[in-house]
Amino acid sequence: MKEYSVVVAYDDPLKRLGIKAMLEAPKEMKFNLYEDISHLENLRKVIVDIQPDFIVIDATLNSDDSGINLARYTKLHATRTKIVIMAFTLEDWLIKELKKLEIKWILYKADTVENITKCAGRAILNKPYISRIFRESWWKEKANPILAVSNKSYQNLSKTEVKVLNQVALGKTNKEIAIDLFKSEKTIKNHRQNICKKLQITGSNALFKYTMKLKDVYH
Repeated sequence: MKEYSVVVAYDDPLKRLGIKAMLEAPKEMKFNLYEDISHLENLRKVIVDIQPDFIVIDATLNSDDSGINLARYTKLHATRTKIVIMAFTLEDWLIKELKKLEIKWILYKADTVENITKCAGRAILNKPYISRIFRESWWKEKANPILAVSNKSYQNLSKTEVKVLNQVALGKTNKEIAIDLFKSEKTIKNHRQNICKKLQITGSNALFKYTMKLKDVYH
């Protein structure tokens, strides 16, 4: 069983305990938490010393921008550490900073305990995870990220297939896409197969991998 080291930078001790409990629950993964770190200087030292696999940061740590500063520090001094940001709102300045730092894992703070394991699982696979409540704000500059790239191949796709393709680019599962588009999972699966055929791509999780290569998907 592979083990992952996690640092939690969160002021609320009860939430930290909840995060710890959820990360200790999965049987297929083991997380070693360094959750009792009270000062930013200690946090920075731990980040440099242990180079954690993950760091979970409250965007408004200490009720200011310390969380974002810590994310910047982590990006600079622990380049392989995956950064998970927790927030109650995604204001324009925060979206700008997170995109600049290329952070792909963003949790709605009220749902952090419930969804931290799912987020960590996607991060391990290097797949983005953005809480549903934030997705519209995150992609508001480019609601259709795939359409930011001109490609004649897309002319062969139906309107529904284009919608599915853009949903795939957001990292959504078949179930999530089915809910958003008011269709069955089977229908979404068929659409994905048809898209792959039209774009001439094959392989495991090929469609998602394909979308991640396209220009401006993360920016």
